[in-house]
Amino acid sequence: MRIENHRIPGIWHRQSSNLGAAREKPPVVIVLHYTTGWNDKASRDWLMGEAGGTTNRGSSAHVVVDRDGTAWQIAPFNRTAWHAGPSRYGELQGLNSHSVGIEFVNAGWMKPNGLGDYIDAYGRRMNDRALKKAGGYILAPHARVGSGSFAWPLYPEAQLETGLEIVQALIAAYPIAAIVSHEEIDTRGWKTDPGPAFPMARFQGLMGEAADREEAYVVTAGRLNLRGGPGTAFEKMVPPGMLLRGTRLRVLKREGDWAFVTPERADGEEGAIRGWVHGGYIAPMIAA
Repeated sequence: MRIENHRIPGIWHRQSSNLGAAREKPPVVIVLHYTTGWNDKASRDWLMGEAGGTTNRGSSAHVVVDRDGTAWQIAPFNRTAWHAGPSRYGELQGLNSHSVGIEFVNAGWMKPNGLGDYIDAYGRRMNDRALKKAGGYILAPHARVGSGSFAWPLYPEAQLETGLEIVQALIAAYPIAAIVSHEEIDTRGWKTDPGPAFPMARFQGLMGEAADREEAYVVTAGRLNLRGGPGTAFEKMVPPGMLLRGTRLRVLKREGDWAFVTPERADGEEGAIRGWVHGGYIAPMIAA
């Protein structure tokens, strides 16, 4: 796939009614979502709003990817789509203005009813056999949903392959600095998409050397422990003990989920303090 004039030639294209103005700057983040539904064209038409014949006036996306790998583009990539909601990633706030939103047709979490069935957000009930026929699922807990484990439908390989091709095209066309889930940028604390069944690492791996070259990071947690080694078994380094949200860092090396960092001084140079932080609580510095 390739992108020409902010569109992907060769795939179905119509324009959603729920869009903001054309953006002066190119997108720098890709946000991945699920649609919270099984119906392919219904999900697409809902996100198209009035243009899709629906009553939706508050949400949209750039691309919708069906479970069979079919893709529909419903917004050019230089227009603001309404997919991220209240959101933050590093120093970027309001990700709609800085990102491309890709929706994957998937029901999301399904709650067990205690009788061997699982119920989705629209009340559809499916048992183990039906879920396997629909493509399979995993059982996994999620604190944002509640206690216990939930069924998370798998994403078919055809759907993932199309998604990967779209993301590769976006990386080639725009200065993409991060690929993120809706869950990790959501500031309301209740979004879960695209969920634990989605192979985020596979998509984020497309960043390749671009991610390795990124040196400047910022703390995204309210308080982040700075430790003497790559794990919670290591003691906090005192001083400073912990780093506050917004602290700028330089990543010197990585080991698994952990990053060896040094906080920047006021003049932007590396500081004398060095230690380990969990990589899930830092984000690349991205210019707005």
